[in-house]
Amino acid sequence: MNSNDFIIKIDSLNKSFGKIKALDNLNLEIKKGELLGIIGPNGAGKTTAIRITSCILQPDSGDILIDDMSIHSDQIKIKSMIGYLPEEPNLYERFKARDLLKYFAELYGVPKDRIEDRINELLKLVNMSHRADDRINTFSKGLRQRIGIARALIHDPKIIIFDEPTMGLDPATAHNIREFIRSLKGEKTIILCTHYMDEADSLCDRVAILNQGKIIDMGTPEYLKSKIHGDIILELKVRNPNNNDADLIRGFDSVEGVNIKGNLFLISLKSKKDIRGIINVFNNDILSVNTMEPTLEDVFIQTVK
Repeated sequence: MNSNDFIIKIDSLNKSFGKIKALDNLNLEIKKGELLGIIGPNGAGKTTAIRITSCILQPDSGDILIDDMSIHSDQIKIKSMIGYLPEEPNLYERFKARDLLKYFAELYGVPKDRIEDRINELLKLVNMSHRADDRINTFSKGLRQRIGIARALIHDPKIIIFDEPTMGLDPATAHNIREFIRSLKGEKTIILCTHYMDEADSLCDRVAILNQGKIIDMGTPEYLKSKIHGDIILELKVRNPNNNDADLIRGFDSVEGVNIKGNLFLISLKSKKDIRGIINVFNNDILSVNTMEPTLEDVFIQTVK
């Protein structure tokens, strides 16, 4: 891929807090228009990495180039390109929603003749027009998160960084925010830090697994899941298991592996095409049939254990 396809290039980034090494020679490239997920256990370095990318923290060493500008020499320009939603948005609670957005629009240099239209556009986008003139301290966490998103987008940034945007939200609000993030795909470059594996799986173009300050694996959700075992696990419980049955099953084209646990057959498959044939091997000896597909949570647990 041409190097011009990458808008963010993280190069040999290191950061420590006392004796704790938060980032350890971190390297990462993010494509223009990509939605990249960053997952990892608590303390993996996710928030540190994005705070440095946002020019909030300084690294001990290394650099980040954003649109070929360095975080060491071009911080003002870089900040104007990034919209950052932290896990707990620091909203001025006595402000009304509209006034808060106006304050940040002026702070980011949005043209004065565009501010009112931009605020109305974003309030509509996050479904908060009806609460525009209410104070922030009257909002639930979900409503604050929506205003936080609007604030992050007020200056129409090229890059948007979400740090745990649905943490602690009720399912309906979390769903709405995920759908909103999905609507930005391709239009913006997005970094999504999340503990929710299904969120990363459904939204992200690629996922980076971060642990102890290093990326230990990265790829599309489909690629990462395929590294564990087959695309599908067929679980068959039978009356009288034997190794001859296992040998017959291994002869099917789609079978990648067979594991027997007592009277339970766990069969890894590349596709569903041979499931009927495999079931027929056992005639009437089958007690139950179940299919499972690997999840990103499986990948995460296996990778960071």
